[in-house]
Amino acid sequence: MQALPPGAGGHGMNAELAKVVELLRSMDAVLVNVGHGRGERSTADADAFVRAWADGGGELGTVVSWPATAASWLRPACRFAAGAPDAWVVAAEPGEWTGIGPRLAATGLWRPHRTVAFSGLAGLADGVDGLRGATEDGAGWMFFDGQLVVG
Repeated sequence: MQALPPGAGGHGMNAELAKVVELLRSMDAVLVNVGHGRGERSTADADAFVRAWADGGGELGTVVSWPATAASWLRPACRFAAGAPDAWVVAAEPGEWTGIGPRLAATGLWRPHRTVAFSGLAGLADGVDGLRGATEDGAGWMFFDGQLVVG
Protein backbone atom coordinates (compact mmCIF):
# COMPACT_ATOMS: atom_id res chain seq x y z
CA MET A 1 0.00 0.00 0.00
CA GLN A 2 1.35 3.43 -0.92
CA ALA A 3 1.54 6.38 1.43
CA LEU A 4 -1.57 8.51 1.72
CA PRO A 5 -1.69 11.73 -0.24
CA PRO A 6 -1.37 14.86 1.91
CA GLY A 7 -4.49 15.48 3.96
CA ALA A 8 -6.11 12.13 3.11
CA GLY A 9 -5.65 10.28 6.37
CA GLY A 10 -7.45 10.32 9.69
CA HIS A 11 -9.20 13.52 10.71
CA GLY A 12 -7.36 15.45 7.97
CA MET A 13 -9.22 13.49 5.24
CA ASN A 14 -9.51 15.50 2.00
CA ALA A 15 -12.95 16.66 0.83
CA GLU A 16 -13.22 14.13 -2.01
CA LEU A 17 -12.42 11.14 0.18
CA ALA A 18 -14.72 12.43 2.93
CA LYS A 19 -17.60 12.66 0.41
CA VAL A 20 -16.96 9.12 -0.86
CA VAL A 21 -17.19 7.85 2.73
CA GLU A 22 -20.28 9.99 3.40
CA LEU A 23 -22.07 8.62 0.32
CA LEU A 24 -21.33 5.04 1.39
CA ARG A 25 -22.56 5.72 4.93
CA SER A 26 -25.78 7.23 3.52
CA MET A 27 -26.29 3.90 1.70
CA ASP A 28 -25.80 2.02 5.02
CA ALA A 29 -22.84 0.22 3.48
CA VAL A 30 -20.57 -1.81 5.75
CA LEU A 31 -18.88 -4.38 3.48
CA VAL A 32 -17.29 -2.68 0.48
CA ASN A 33 -15.33 -4.00 -2.50
CA VAL A 34 -12.73 -1.60 -3.89
CA GLY A 35 -11.59 -1.47 -7.51
CA HIS A 36 -9.06 0.81 -9.12
CA GLY A 37 -7.05 1.50 -12.20
CA ARG A 38 -3.29 1.18 -11.95
CA GLY A 39 -2.46 4.83 -12.55
CA GLU A 40 -0.71 6.72 -9.77
CA ARG A 41 -3.73 8.80 -8.77
CA SER A 42 -6.20 5.90 -8.92
CA THR A 43 -3.94 3.73 -6.79
CA ALA A 44 -3.39 6.53 -4.25
CA ASP A 45 -7.15 7.23 -4.02
CA ALA A 46 -7.90 3.54 -3.49
CA ASP A 47 -5.19 3.19 -0.85
CA ALA A 48 -6.44 6.27 1.01
CA PHE A 49 -10.00 4.95 0.90
CA VAL A 50 -9.01 1.49 2.18
CA ARG A 51 -7.25 3.04 5.15
CA ALA A 52 -10.04 5.54 5.92
CA TRP A 53 -12.78 2.91 5.59
CA ALA A 54 -11.01 0.43 7.86
CA ASP A 55 -10.12 3.17 10.39
CA GLY A 56 -13.81 4.15 10.45
CA GLY A 57 -14.93 0.61 11.27
CA GLY A 58 -16.00 -0.38 7.76
CA GLU A 59 -15.33 -3.84 6.36
CA LEU A 60 -13.41 -4.52 3.19
CA GLY A 61 -14.21 -7.35 0.84
CA THR A 62 -11.82 -7.57 -2.07
CA VAL A 63 -9.48 -4.93 -3.44
CA VAL A 64 -8.93 -5.34 -7.17
CA SER A 65 -6.82 -3.41 -9.67
CA TRP A 66 -6.96 -3.60 -13.43
CA PRO A 67 -4.81 -2.36 -16.31
CA ALA A 68 -5.98 0.32 -18.75
CA THR A 69 -5.42 -2.11 -21.63
CA ALA A 70 -5.89 -5.86 -21.56
CA ALA A 71 -6.99 -8.73 -23.76
CA SER A 72 -9.90 -9.23 -21.36
CA TRP A 73 -11.08 -7.65 -18.13
CA LEU A 74 -13.18 -10.70 -17.24
CA ARG A 75 -11.08 -11.90 -14.29
CA PRO A 76 -10.80 -8.53 -12.46
CA ALA A 77 -14.46 -7.74 -13.20
CA CYS A 78 -15.61 -11.04 -11.70
CA ARG A 79 -13.39 -10.58 -8.63
CA PHE A 80 -14.61 -7.00 -8.12
CA ALA A 81 -18.29 -7.91 -8.48
CA ALA A 82 -18.17 -11.06 -6.33
CA GLY A 83 -18.85 -11.56 -2.65
CA ALA A 84 -22.18 -9.75 -2.20
CA PRO A 85 -20.78 -6.48 -0.84
CA ASP A 86 -23.10 -3.73 0.36
CA ALA A 87 -21.41 -1.35 -2.10
CA TRP A 88 -18.50 -0.89 -4.46
CA VAL A 89 -15.92 1.91 -4.61
CA VAL A 90 -14.11 2.81 -7.82
CA ALA A 91 -10.97 4.89 -8.16
CA ALA A 92 -10.24 5.22 -11.86
CA GLU A 93 -9.85 7.67 -14.70
CA PRO A 94 -12.10 7.33 -17.77
CA GLY A 95 -9.35 5.57 -19.79
CA GLU A 96 -8.89 3.05 -16.99
CA TRP A 97 -12.65 2.36 -16.85
CA THR A 98 -13.62 1.92 -20.51
CA GLY A 99 -12.53 -1.73 -20.67
CA ILE A 100 -13.73 -2.98 -17.31
CA GLY A 101 -17.02 -1.05 -17.11
CA PRO A 102 -18.86 -3.14 -19.74
CA ARG A 103 -17.40 -6.35 -18.26
CA LEU A 104 -18.75 -5.41 -14.82
CA ALA A 105 -22.20 -4.79 -16.25
CA ALA A 106 -22.07 -8.17 -18.01
CA THR A 107 -21.43 -10.04 -14.74
CA GLY A 108 -25.00 -9.43 -13.61
CA LEU A 109 -23.67 -9.03 -10.05
CA TRP A 110 -22.45 -5.43 -10.06
CA ARG A 111 -24.95 -2.66 -9.31
CA PRO A 112 -24.08 0.87 -10.50
CA HIS A 113 -26.58 2.42 -8.04
CA ARG A 114 -24.60 0.81 -5.19
CA THR A 115 -21.28 2.14 -6.51
CA VAL A 116 -19.44 5.26 -5.38
CA ALA A 117 -16.54 6.64 -7.41
CA PHE A 118 -13.84 9.21 -7.04
CA SER A 119 -13.87 12.30 -9.29
CA GLY A 120 -12.14 10.61 -12.24
CA LEU A 121 -15.29 8.84 -13.40
CA ALA A 122 -17.28 12.08 -13.49
CA GLY A 123 -15.39 12.64 -16.76
CA LEU A 124 -16.99 9.66 -18.52
CA ALA A 125 -18.56 10.45 -21.88
CA ASP A 126 -21.09 7.65 -21.42
CA GLY A 127 -21.83 7.38 -17.72
CA VAL A 128 -23.75 4.46 -16.28
CA ASP A 129 -27.08 5.52 -14.77
CA GLY A 130 -27.03 5.34 -10.99
CA LEU A 131 -23.25 5.60 -10.69
CA ARG A 132 -22.43 8.33 -8.16
CA GLY A 133 -19.36 9.87 -6.69
CA ALA A 134 -17.47 12.84 -5.30
CA THR A 135 -15.81 15.80 -6.95
CA GLU A 136 -12.36 16.93 -5.83
CA ASP A 137 -13.94 19.71 -3.75
CA GLY A 138 -16.35 17.34 -1.98
CA ALA A 139 -19.56 17.88 -3.93
CA GLY A 140 -21.57 14.88 -5.08
CA TRP A 141 -22.33 13.79 -8.63
CA MET A 142 -24.48 11.13 -10.27
CA PHE A 143 -25.31 9.90 -13.75
CA PHE A 144 -29.05 10.12 -14.40
CA ASP A 145 -30.69 9.56 -17.79
CA GLY A 146 -27.26 9.55 -19.40
CA GLN A 147 -26.37 12.97 -18.00
CA LEU A 148 -23.90 13.97 -15.28
CA VAL A 149 -25.71 15.79 -12.46
CA VAL A 150 -23.48 17.61 -9.97
CA GLY A 151 -24.67 18.82 -6.61
